[in-house]
Amino acid sequence: MQRNCSYPKCQLGKSRIGGAGVNWSRFLVAVLAMLQAGDLTAQDASPSSLPQACELHVWPSSGLRSIYHGWWHGGIVDGAVTQRDGYPPVPADPIDSRLQANLLSQLDLPGTLGLAQFKTVIHEEPLASREARSGSARLVASQTPCYAELIADDVFFQQDVVNGSSLKTLFRFRDFGDAQSPLRSFSTWARTPLKLFPPKTPADNEPSMTELQGAYRNNAVLFGGYLAKAMLPPKGKAK
Repeated sequence: MQRNCSYPKCQLGKSRIGGAGVNWSRFLVAVLAMLQAGDLTAQDASPSSLPQACELHVWPSSGLRSIYHGWWHGGIVDGAVTQRDGYPPVPADPIDSRLQANLLSQLDLPGTLGLAQFKTVIHEEPLASREARSGSARLVASQTPCYAELIADDVFFQQDVVNGSSLKTLFRFRDFGDAQSPLRSFSTWARTPLKLFPPKTPADNEPSMTELQGAYRNNAVLFGGYLAKAMLPPKGKAK
């Protein structure tokens, strides 16, 4: 026999949707359980619980310098970039620190340096040369499980009566692994020839700057190749 009751007394226990009885108390308990499970999942995936990524910290140099090598003597260092008499004019700050940082950010530096799982951290402000050349501690107080540094120490526009003009970059690399002192380090010059820089006419300005920037990027890639060769074991010896 169907029980007669008035609203809302009988509606609280069960409601009929599409002909099926729904127990709202059990439904609410199930929803709350699902929400709680979702909250626990979100907590488990919080940044504090995830493993930290390895970091490659990268610094640009303080700007372009210049040097000249002639038949009988060398010229004044920075003679071209300071626009001294007798040197071809060079645009002011053609590749400053911020531009270098931007150019470096365009490269796959971890892949170039054999650090495929590393995250790149680009610093726009250059280091003092003393910081780049001395000291054995990490330059950044990073707590990552693996840490490395790449420093563009010097960038030179070189004019040579024998070899022509080129862009030379001195890079310094240090790999710390999970230690506080470097496990391996390597530094050397990379050189890319220049044909258009410095510009000789106003029409040369844009293509010569494009060439200079490309040479800077190429030097970073060349350095990666030099690093890979330097880290190879001597012939006849196992790794």
